This record gives sequence, structure tokens and C-alpha cells, in this order.
Amino acid sequence: MTDAIDPANLRVSNAEREQAAAILQDALDQGMITIDEYGERSAIAAAARVRGELTVILADLPTALHNGTVALTSPAPLEDERPLELNAGMGNVNQVGRWTVPSQINARCSMGNVKIDFSDAVCRHRDVRLHVECGWGNMKVLVPRGWTVVVEGMSVGTGRFNNKATSPGDPGRPVLHVEGSVTAGDIKIRYGD
Repeated sequence: MTDAIDPANLRVSNAEREQAAAILQDALDQGMITIDEYGERSAIAAAARVRGELTVILADLPTALHNGTVALTSPAPLEDERPLELNAGMGNVNQVGRWTVPSQINARCSMGNVKIDFSDAVCRHRDVRLHVECGWGNMKVLVPRGWTVVVEGMSVGTGRFNNKATSPGDPGRPVLHVEGSVTAGDIKIRYGD
């Protein structure tokens, strides 16, 4: 009979290393750690082979840990956390690059364009809710591979709604819940690679 393996000695995946790096970046952005601490911890995260190494560098940060592994949580939204509001009348609104994802996003476009790219975003929530309202414009949503996209309700008039991010997501990665409406415009959800 084999002895049980200590969870701290289990191997880590690239996704877990990337998630640890995102948590460290968020901690730096919020002033929880110094730039020197960020550099040291990021190097450890990038080279980590087992989960115990990640646990050590994240233990003093407000991050959920489960069995020594990094875990996403869906805490009740912080009282001061407001939904991200993206409103494009006839213009363009782009939420791209490095940004921190809140638990609720409301995106609207009348005749303009909205682009939401989660590829380089820091997401510490297990569940993210995206409410979309598209009139005559266009909306594009890009998610990283490994995320799960769940369409919970979509009303379509003469426009189009196309979700190409349909592969099963990885456990522990964010779940994007999408609901809303499109009148005569176009909403596309796809992977950002």
C-alpha cells in the first residue's frame, strides 16, 4: 500500500503558475507588497514545481488557499467594489491590456463598438457576471483558454450573437456568466489567442 502524497508536494501546472503571478501583480498594484518582494516572489512562482512553493509566497496575501493550492473564490462583492460600466453611444470603448476584473460588468453599445479583452486581465473571482446590451453596434469579448463561458440568457432581434468559446474550462479558472440582449447589432465571444 502506498503512502498518501502530501498536497504541498503535488506538481503545479502552468495555469497555477500564471494565476499566482496574476495574484502577485494585483498585490503589487494594491500596495500590499513592494516591487522587490514582487520580483522575488514572481521568480519563485515562475520556477515553482510543487504547490508548497506557491503556498509560501502567497500565504500572507488575501487569497483563498485550499489544500495548499491557489483557489479562486467568489466572495460577496466588496462594499466598495462597483460594477464596471462600459457604455459606447456612437463611439468605441475598449477594456484591454492589464486590468483588474470586478465580479460584475455591464456593457452597452447603441451604434458604437465595445471590446472586452480578458487575456491579460487579473481575475481573482471564480464567477464573473457580464450583462450586455447591444443595439446597432458591435461587441467583442475575448477570454483566455481555460475559462468557462456560460450563456445564461440572450435575447436576439435581427442581430447576431455568436459564442465560439465553448470548450470545457479548466477547474479553478474563472467562469464568465453572460446574459443580455442584441437588437440589430453583433456580439461575438471567442478565445483571445
